[in-house]
Amino acid sequence: MKVLLITPPLLQPNTPYSATPLLTAWLRENGHDAVQADLSLELLLKLFSREGIAVLCQTLETCTEAEAFLAARQGYLETIEDVIAFLQDRNPAASQKIIQRGWLPEGPHLFHAYEQNEQFGWNFRGLDEADRARHLASLYLDDLAEAAKLSDPNFGFSRYAEKLGTSLPRFEKLREALETAPSLFSAWLDELTDLQMNKHKPDMVALTIPFPGCLLGALYIARRIKKTFPEINITLGGGYVNTELRELRDTGIFDYVNHITLDSGMLPLLQLANQEPLIRTFGCEGGVIRFYDHTAPPIAQNALPAPVYDGLELDHYFGLFEMLNPVTRLWSDGRWNKLMLAHGCCWRRCEFCDTSIDYISRYDPAETVTICDWIEAMMAQSHFKGFHFVDESLPPALLDGLCDEILRRKLDIEWWGNIRFESRFPHALIQKMAAAGCIAVTGGLETCHDRTLTLMRKGITVAGATQVLRNLADAGILTHAYLMYGFPTQTLEETFQALEIIRHLFDEDILHSAFWHCFALTAHSPIAQNPEKYSLTLIEPPAADFARNEIPFDAHFDYDPKTVGDALRSATYNYMHGIGFDYPVDHWLAANP
Repeated sequence: MKVLLITPPLLQPNTPYSATPLLTAWLRENGHDAVQADLSLELLLKLFSREGIAVLCQTLETCTEAEAFLAARQGYLETIEDVIAFLQDRNPAASQKIIQRGWLPEGPHLFHAYEQNEQFGWNFRGLDEADRARHLASLYLDDLAEAAKLSDPNFGFSRYAEKLGTSLPRFEKLREALETAPSLFSAWLDELTDLQMNKHKPDMVALTIPFPGCLLGALYIARRIKKTFPEINITLGGGYVNTELRELRDTGIFDYVNHITLDSGMLPLLQLANQEPLIRTFGCEGGVIRFYDHTAPPIAQNALPAPVYDGLELDHYFGLFEMLNPVTRLWSDGRWNKLMLAHGCCWRRCEFCDTSIDYISRYDPAETVTICDWIEAMMAQSHFKGFHFVDESLPPALLDGLCDEILRRKLDIEWWGNIRFESRFPHALIQKMAAAGCIAVTGGLETCHDRTLTLMRKGITVAGATQVLRNLADAGILTHAYLMYGFPTQTLEETFQALEIIRHLFDEDILHSAFWHCFALTAHSPIAQNPEKYSLTLIEPPAADFARNEIPFDAHFDYDPKTVGDALRSATYNYMHGIGFDYPVDHWLAANP
């Protein structure tokens, strides 16, 4: 069967998302003619072109908020091709023009960057010419993205209609969005979909939806295919589907797609392509939703092939360097081969996590020899030596053996990924990781307070995590921490004790980046099954026939989580830029009343 696998808009444009390269390789290995396309990248390249900007300006002619942008249209038209080619690493000489103030038109993001650097005397943090140009070019694209939002409020640089896709109990709002007059972006997406369908003439199309910000884009694509090729079987899968649509009862989505698969997509897609009994798959027959789950063991991680990249124009991806922080840059800049070493989480005990879902609960590591074979195969295809290991949590024992194999084969690679800041990462292992090419790690410090860390069964202590961070920094490995506020029973005093610790970690230069998230109660977490333990009262949400994940609740805090969250983010933003360490932590709350 000819299968077309599509990444829908919008995702970060610096490197291919991991789903279609792996699924393409898997289907080919099992005898099918699988091809892939990245319509997220293609849509952004459509916007960031002379033609795209000209069309965008036409749509904004009557928009009073766009007057400043329209006044600078000629500047954007004359510079956009050089900027994109530079960010694609195809025109390095353009850096000399980009860094000269006055060549790029200055929208609010670019103007603010110049003013901020002059105000604080940062001089762009000592960036060399190439990186300064990347930073300025990225802010220039941010200004273009702001103009694009005036044409279509759903547009976001790495997401589309994200708020619409989050915890959507009914399908009606999506149908309304799909059936309203086309926007500039939906019309472009129709064109891009037609090109791929006419090029490949597939028998089946599979769309991955990793995040809420890809849902509407995927359904625009599905709608177009249903209109132009109604006989084509269309299937949805991915992280959003696996989390939000497990209790699907609304038939509306089946006006646009034929099947929806849950959890790892290898077997469900193969069974669909083979036209054999379905596995972990929703369908709709006679107006009734059915869930098919023919018994079969999951595919072992070690049995998977190396991902493939043909069909994806790797030299067209472009990186963004918006924040002057070397760790946050990793997500949006650089060409990374994305690879998962182990399915699931090696810990899988955190009370706030979706531990009942397959992508967390079923832990299955590959062998280190297999992983290095994948690494070598991917480098031969992409010619990139950078790897982002996308595991839920990189297992220490597996990393130990993997580093030995990387060093034995003398593989010249750089890699980063998510770990747990736990005692199973001793000094010796961290030194070995650095020698084997590790440049950065991310990990959850969460509430950064021992009482609440114990309550959530995180399995780390503040002192232990601090030592791991210190060892990582000593080895030259950059660190990023995921932080959490508004956790049930967490007090204001505990929250600011946590911020004080974060202040010290940044001041000691053993933590290099961090971000605070507000606690969200999800349907598949242990906390949702035992809310009384956390002094939570669940609020009965509207009946959910479509998406269900986040659960509303009442908790008794001695502070306003939103106000405190703003203060925490403000403080940490300053720490990340090397300033504000001399202020007491309660200063930030006073500064964010």
